[in-house]
Amino acid sequence: MNTTYAYLPYLVQGVTESVALGGASFLVATIFGLVLALIRDNSSRFIQTLITVYISVFRALPELLTILLTYYGSIVVTRSVGLPDLNPFAAALIALGVQIGSYACQIFSDAYRAVPRGLIEAGHAVGMPSYKINVRIAVPLMLRLAAPSLGSLLNVVIKFTAIASVIGVTELTRRAQIVVGATHDPLAAFGCAAVIYLAISAVLTIFQRRLETAKQL
Repeated sequence: MNTTYAYLPYLVQGVTESVALGGASFLVATIFGLVLALIRDNSSRFIQTLITVYISVFRALPELLTILLTYYGSIVVTRSVGLPDLNPFAAALIALGVQIGSYACQIFSDAYRAVPRGLIEAGHAVGMPSYKINVRIAVPLMLRLAAPSLGSLLNVVIKFTAIASVIGVTELTRRAQIVVGATHDPLAAFGCAAVIYLAISAVLTIFQRRLETAKQL
């Protein structure tokens, strides 16, 4: 146990990579989901069907499988054209960004439908083009309505980063595995990692509650 405690600074360093991967994936997913939600609710039935299929497929796939397919699929593609292999961090970012984007898209679609139609119609009535209505009216209200759900999604994404350890991303879980190899004390190493994850989750939960409080004001 004492030997494992000596590796605590090494484990804590993994928090940076976990938060960086989770935060970047969440940002990509949020932007991707917001754009698709706006397209989905303002396009032809064919486009709506394509986006619905995307949401259904990626919400059904396990996150681990998506990361593995992205990483090893990228290796096949890059090597076939003579390019360097994709960095594991980048592969995990793409996989999580696209997959979590399916959840974000559904969240934003629900938020868009909750935007009062009268505000949208008023924008059209005064001659505002659709993009201005989205930028000035729809998107701000969508972000406000979706904020609590997005807070929960961010918490989930941070936990999903542990899966990226399977392709060599040295986030918190991967570092815990390395410590186990050095100390042969899996209970202590993974226990420390669990405590750190709980601390991160607690901070994000406080942040989420503040968003919910702000929404009610």
